[in-house]
Amino acid sequence: MLLVLLCCSIAAFGQDDTRRILILLDGSGSMMDNWKGTNKWLLAKDLVSQTIDSIQRSDPSVEIGLRVFGHQSPRALKDCKDSKLEVPIGKNTAAGIIERLESITPQGHTPIAYSLFLAAGDFTSQGINSIILITDGIENCEGDPCASTSALTDKRITLKPFIIGIGIDAAEKNMFDCVGTYYDATDSIQFKNAMDVVVSQALNNTTAQINLLDAFGQPTQTNVELTLYDAFSGVVRYHFVHSLNAKNEPDTLLIDPLGKYDIVAHTTPPVARKGVELLPGRHNIIGLNTPQGDLQLYEKGKFGLSEKQCIVRNPSTGEIVYVQNLNTTHTYISGNYDLEVLTLPVLFIEDYDMRPSVVNKVDIDQSGILSINATDNMQVTILYQRNGKLEKIWESGLNKEIASIELLPGEYTVVYRSNTRKSTENTREKIVQMKSGKTYVLKI
Repeated sequence: MLLVLLCCSIAAFGQDDTRRILILLDGSGSMMDNWKGTNKWLLAKDLVSQTIDSIQRSDPSVEIGLRVFGHQSPRALKDCKDSKLEVPIGKNTAAGIIERLESITPQGHTPIAYSLFLAAGDFTSQGINSIILITDGIENCEGDPCASTSALTDKRITLKPFIIGIGIDAAEKNMFDCVGTYYDATDSIQFKNAMDVVVSQALNNTTAQINLLDAFGQPTQTNVELTLYDAFSGVVRYHFVHSLNAKNEPDTLLIDPLGKYDIVAHTTPPVARKGVELLPGRHNIIGLNTPQGDLQLYEKGKFGLSEKQCIVRNPSTGEIVYVQNLNTTHTYISGNYDLEVLTLPVLFIEDYDMRPSVVNKVDIDQSGILSINATDNMQVTILYQRNGKLEKIWESGLNKEIASIELLPGEYTVVYRSNTRKSTENTREKIVQMKSGKTYVLKI
């Protein structure tokens, strides 16, 4: 069986963007086995030689190196540390690599995991660092290729996304689920095609287009802050403010394909998509469902920003989603919300349907003003009847002073008692009818 794995990393903005490729080549004894009229070593050696020669002819700035494993000790010795950096990563190394390949004769074991750990150290600088692993067998030195992904991740290299294999049965294919996406190659032509794809992705930039989808699945939503977290560590990797270009399409972003991302759109409330994995060397389109509608809270008869506020809650959990001032407009993810308008009394609007792509307008009656003129030191309470029960909405001690309280239109009970003559029988009450924009004067 013959395997090719690509591991690659794109530098973050402002970092080294030099492209480096390490060829990690299996030199174990089984590479000398006959296959399709030739042997696996000759096929791999010739294909590697052609590929790196083509790379450096087309782009001399690409740095290439060669590490071989399983070629220094006979198989009988079971040498599981048989791995050597034959040609360090550098510029114009194609001729040296081709010459070195001609002098190697496969003979030993297959220490894949050990070689991957060492390969992580072969890159002395961060950049667009890629590994192409070519092997005809699975690990036979009791190493764990899955575990070696940690060392590669620490070096900003990822053991993704290609595994191209020949002659691998179903059980063995499953062993590579943790490593990447598996592809079958049934002959030398398919192997070459796979190699071309791998190299193309190693050399091309990885880009992403994040589509913020409206209620109709169209990428029309924009002007939203985006945060991309490393899904494993939780570290923030990127911040963007989403924009549409001149063609009214989401901007194209240059993204490091290392590992997986958790993407959060800072809408109200936030929308997240976890475990997003980018295909290196390709343009990736990522969709987030963010249908939004505007909520306009309008207090009748008032102009400009109001000091009154509305608490917007998740109706299922009661969690506060946002606190919005009256006479403002704010954008929310469409859906149902509980609105708690902090007027006197508090106005509750349950399960409000926030429709997408429209302005959802909530009109709030203008308050009236209750002016209480206390002629003595008084304890004053205002009660409001809601759902058949009286609830206290305001209380204060007033000592020969005037208090002005804004109240929504409706009927209220004002209960008061002198603090200088503290006798229950001195309790008094007054029913007042409040109207929008009107002042009611109560002398007590």
